[in-house]
This record gives sequence, structure tokens and C-alpha cells, in this order.
Amino acid sequence: MFYRDRERSVPRYNAFRRSLFLIPISKWDNLTNNKELIDTLREVYGDDVEELDLLVGMLAEKKIKGFAICETAFVIFLIMASRRLEADRFFTSDFNEKVYTRKGFEWVNTCESLKDVLDRHYPGMTNRWMNSTSVFTVWDAPPDPHNHIPIYLRLPH
Repeated sequence: MFYRDRERSVPRYNAFRRSLFLIPISKWDNLTNNKELIDTLREVYGDDVEELDLLVGMLAEKKIKGFAICETAFVIFLIMASRRLEADRFFTSDFNEKVYTRKGFEWVNTCESLKDVLDRHYPGMTNRWMNSTSVFTVWDAPPDPHNHIPIYLRLPH
């Protein structure tokens, strides 16, 4: 037997956003710019945006510029990422050369992105296929200028 999220007590899209202290949508145009999608949402949910199911809403939600995910998913990602780091012994009590080896510890402390990891392990792939600075952007996008300041000393924008 299959159950929909609402039958398993998963909150609706707006209720979930409110629980994260995010602004809920008040009309379909707040969710997406895709007119065909808005028509489909109206067909299923009418004009009651409060009835929108969480997963449907997150899949329909506008993506953050430069990212593959929406604002709601990004907030969850941030919350979970920080908790996972705090709970990972390799970033806390065992963050040392004895556990990582000197070379491994150097890699961990100088690596800034997933692209750095790919460059280290598959240089032929990134040299041939990837122009961008981040693996999470379009790979033929122009790269960002190199920043010589270590990542842990940089100020946020």
C-alpha cells in the first residue's frame, strides 16, 4: 500500500517553510515562473496554495541562481551539513596528522572545493571537460579569478 506524504503527517509546503522561518508563498507566481507548471498546480490544487504538498512544492520552487536546488532545500542542506560536520570525528577529535597522514592532512587543509579533489585524482578529466571553478555550475562557464587568501581567512561577501 502506498501513502502520500500528507497521509504520513508530512507538513504541507507552506507549513514546512514556516517551520524553517522562511516566507510562505501566497500565490503560485511566488513559487515558479513556469506558466505551464502554474496551470498544472492550479488544476490539482485550485487556488489554495496552502494545500501544496511539500515534495511537489520543493520540486516546483525556483532554483537559487548558480545552484541546482531551491531555497527550501538549501536551508535543509545547511542545517544538516553543519550537524554532520559537528558529529564527524574526522573533523573534530581525530582531525590531526596521525589519523590523516601528513600528506592527507595537507590535502584536507588546502582543498577548497570538490573541483580540487577532482583535479587531484582525475586531472585529465577536469583539464579536458571543465572550465568553471565549481563542479556545481555549468562546466564550460568561465572560471572565477584565483583567490590567494586561504579559505579560513576569507570574509563572507
